[in-house]
Amino acid sequence: MRMRRVAQAVLTAALSVAGYSACGANEPYKIGMLTSMSGYVANMGLGGRDGLMLAVDEINKRGGVHGRMIKIIPLNDESDATKGVPLAVNLIEGEKVLAVVGPVRSDIVEAVAPMMEKSQVVDMVCSTILPTKHKYAFATAPTPDEEAPVAIAFMKKNGAKSVAILSALDVWARTLAKAWADEAEKQGLKVVAAESYNSATDKNFIPQLSKFKSANADWILVTGAGPAAGLILKQKAEIGYTASVFGSTTFPVAGISALVQIGGPAAVEGTYFATVPFSVWDTFPQEDPRYKTIAQFREAFKVKYNNYPDLAQWWIAQNYDIGMLLAEGIKRAGPNVTGATLKAALESIQNYQGVLGVSFSYSPERHSGVSGVVVGQIKDGKVVLVK
Repeated sequence: MRMRRVAQAVLTAALSVAGYSACGANEPYKIGMLTSMSGYVANMGLGGRDGLMLAVDEINKRGGVHGRMIKIIPLNDESDATKGVPLAVNLIEGEKVLAVVGPVRSDIVEAVAPMMEKSQVVDMVCSTILPTKHKYAFATAPTPDEEAPVAIAFMKKNGAKSVAILSALDVWARTLAKAWADEAEKQGLKVVAAESYNSATDKNFIPQLSKFKSANADWILVTGAGPAAGLILKQKAEIGYTASVFGSTTFPVAGISALVQIGGPAAVEGTYFATVPFSVWDTFPQEDPRYKTIAQFREAFKVKYNNYPDLAQWWIAQNYDIGMLLAEGIKRAGPNVTGATLKAALESIQNYQGVLGVSFSYSPERHSGVSGVVVGQIKDGKVVLVK
């Protein structure tokens, strides 16, 4: 009798484990999204969410990965580092996610990176710089090291003799400003002035612009995002300063229509900025492979959201590509993927072409493998490719 009870207990335990394993095998892969759906970079967070959800919808409709669905858990850091950190803890320890998409703000990326690395959670960073601790972080947009040579070479080719740099105060903007200054020195272009501003609160940029005008800078490099970009262009025109402006990839974060509304059509017209092929896709020849890929993405986006994505908001396409990259990484890592095996799988991806129009190539030594920056210009309220 005792042996029978023992056998029954063993069988019950075995069936329980088997049931648990079967259930576990059918559970979705949980991916956290830590992004700014409110606050001054809300456009990036909201657009990014839409792009990521479109990718996940397509993946799940095809049967998921290894027969399992992907589930996105989106959380809003409100563009605030103090709120981003506890949310990251919730995703890692509470939800036990396999990976995180975001954050958008570089200071939040820097703050959460150590816990991502310690917990072996892959972080698909939506900022354009990697955090100091980036063993588990992957860049998904062109970094300053990719952007700066393109910007400086373009200005030199267009007759620049001297340049001034107006930089926001956050980690990303300061990093890009330094990369621009270093590249200018490397290419023999003189930086005659450099000033900073708070992109979240500052509204008066005449003091900085007046210094640039007095220093005879014929080009201005501007890092930053949001309404500040439009105000800088407007106030530059108000003081009669005719220098050309070259903005960073996030310069039109508020959207081109908002930029024109804030700055005024005349002040905004002709502004240059670094961008990605997605934002200027319709100026490519139709035989270019990127043209067809991006066109198909735009149609799929319209079906889901009843509108085409704003061309200036390239982070919509960026997050769609992140979803596809994660699916490819999970596929390569196998059904029992972990953070460590997902990391290794992503490091094996080479020359992946997505709807952003750039190329993604990672390795164990290089987690910032995004290339393909182009130069865009605002003409008649639209972004066009500068050939």
